[in-house]
Amino acid sequence: MPHFDLYFKTEALRQRLEPHLGLIPPFFEFTVQTGAPEVRYFDQKDPMWKGFPFPVPAGTVYVFDDAIPARALGGGMDMRASVRVTREDRDDEAIILRIWHEILHAIGQPADDMARRAGEWQSVSERLMWAAWQSLSRPVDVPFWHRKFYSRLTERAARGRQD
Repeated sequence: MPHFDLYFKTEALRQRLEPHLGLIPPFFEFTVQTGAPEVRYFDQKDPMWKGFPFPVPAGTVYVFDDAIPARALGGGMDMRASVRVTREDRDDEAIILRIWHEILHAIGQPADDMARRAGEWQSVSERLMWAAWQSLSRPVDVPFWHRKFYSRLTERAARGRQD
């Protein structure tokens, strides 16, 4: 089971989001703290990552709400992840899914490949529902599908599989 020190930059963020961490399967363990870990910054000329803090210590997740110029809302790799909460973020479940997404990246899982890997994680009935959903011009980038995909990736990680 991967263990992460999960830092919420502010007590307000912690009080808002910590009660929802149960949406992430217990395969992931957290020690929750308020404050900031040691961070570094990626290429400051890249508009995707400009001003985006990323934790230095392995086993660390950082959730912050700074108004920064970066377009990225999250990043994860090498047992580290960082998640940004914007003023527009009103759906706490979506933020928790963003944390789950990034920790999946942090443990080497292909969390960006939901559509490409649909055949690997969907049952026949889910594939039919997926097709119907899309035929109605509905976006598949919604919590319902993310929960299913991330659950499958978590099970995959528990079996020791990576790409």
